[in-house]
Amino acid sequence: MKIFNRVVMIIVLFKIILFSIAAVVNKFINIFIWTDVTNKVIGSIGGLNIYITGGILLVVFVVCIVLLVFEFRKKE
Repeated sequence: MKIFNRVVMIIVLFKIILFSIAAVVNKFINIFIWTDVTNKVIGSIGGLNIYITGGILLVVFVVCIVLLVFEFRKKE
């Protein structure tokens, strides 16, 4: 069960990291055309300043990276 939990955690963290990167890139250079589902999710924070939104997503990205490092760190 421990291995299964580790695999699920890694998959979820990678998805969050990729979504955060895509959202930050889209905020600044508008590459992507979001579907209706993602517009509803992103639309709730659309009224925020672009730098505040980018900062929030950067924090999410950094937290996910730290969790991944802790996941692979050897325990003593």
